[in-house]
Amino acid sequence: HGGPTRETSASHMPSPPSPDASGSAFLDWASSAGVATSAAFLVEPTATEGFGAVAGERVSVGDILVTVPRASALAVFSLEEEMRQTTTSLAQSHALAYAACRVAAAPRGREPWVALWPATPEGTWGVEGDSWRAFDGDAFRELRRLHEEGEAAARAAHEKLPPDISWERFKLGVSIVTSRAADLVVSGERQPVLLPVIDLCNHRRGGEHNCAIVFEDDHFVLRCERPIQVWRAPALAH
Repeated sequence: HGGPTRETSASHMPSPPSPDASGSAFLDWASSAGVATSAAFLVEPTATEGFGAVAGERVSVGDILVTVPRASALAVFSLEEEMRQTTTSLAQSHALAYAACRVAAAPRGREPWVALWPATPEGTWGVEGDSWRAFDGDAFRELRRLHEEGEAAARAAHEKLPPDISWERFKLGVSIVTSRAADLVVSGERQPVLLPVIDLCNHRRGGEHNCAIVFEDDHFVLRCERPIQVWRAPALAH
């Protein structure tokens, strides 16, 4: 695709992201893992959220941005037998959080991917104690209520895990799943899945997303649903 025609002066043109060696290295690793990305899909550092995805050229409806083979995904269906036995009594999100803890500690070839995962809990998982007082209003009270329900369930799951997985470590795993996993139907079952490259896409509420993930031909496919202008971010529905 070519870049969009703009009738603005050069001073008002958006500046392209600067090349980054780490982003390039990550995409090189992803390619070796069978992940295919279009020329329009760039991985760049952001001001506040680590690395993220951005469109390097205009993307049209129906364009495929990324394909990830099932074998490169991290999900309950991909767990080794020993880990699967440990997590049989857990909800899938908690089983995946445990898997994320193990993979973070021993990436086994996934080092460039794991290096982009957050080092501290994100979202409400990073809010503790008096920090909640910064939020006010009914919407935030509901958000806190939902978080407390989720934390209670996560603590109950944590009690079933091996003792070397501390609560802080498991909480980070839950945060990674909550913020980065896609909720997808695979082989007829809805489940959370961590997908390299695709997990760099932001999530948007209220119909503001422009991409969707489908599972077809044993691959997870990130496809454009609304036009994406150059230097804008591909975004998934929350």
